[in-house]
Amino acid sequence: MLSAKEIEESLALDRESRWLEVKGPGSRDNDHMVAKVAHAALGLGNLRDGGHIVIGIDDKAIASLLPGLTDEQLASWVAHDDLARKLANYADPPLQFNVAAVELSTGAKVAVIEVFEFSDTPHFCAKDYGEVLKKGALYMRPRKVPETSVISSAVEMREVIELAIEKRLRAYVETAERANVVISAEAVTPSDGDRYDAEASEAWT
Repeated sequence: MLSAKEIEESLALDRESRWLEVKGPGSRDNDHMVAKVAHAALGLGNLRDGGHIVIGIDDKAIASLLPGLTDEQLASWVAHDDLARKLANYADPPLQFNVAAVELSTGAKVAVIEVFEFSDTPHFCAKDYGEVLKKGALYMRPRKVPETSVISSAVEMREVIELAIEKRLRAYVETAERANVVISAEAVTPSDGDRYDAEASEAWT
């Protein structure tokens, strides 16, 4: 979870980053606000190492670190289980996250949601909400622009697929170890590229 100092250092340049998104003040009881937070969380959940959402900062004047949340608004966001139920309406599989209240040096109180990368399967949007969310969409925050959007390029899709493959491979190895199955380097079948390289090397020698 980001500290107040880390948040302020990250937002000092008056812009978001790939792993940090800012939302203005509002309450969890506002459905449109929840949909926007879910949109951001879906994108961060599909990134390696996830990311953070800071709620309560004017996204048109980020470096001001203002205005913050009222005590009532803050309490609505940091109620983890209630927030989890709201976000679960929009995410398949459900998002994994932590949430905490943080007070900045400006006196502004914000809610910080730490979104974890997906554990097994990428997060798809499970429900439409106006123009904010589209059911079935796969969101992420691309490298070019720090904003959450639907995956629209092979490069972005490859990044998500590679992360999912790594997780499935890790799960396979863990399952094999529990079953006392020994996985050795000799047992791994070389890829077509490896075989080509080996044959080319032999041909030249």
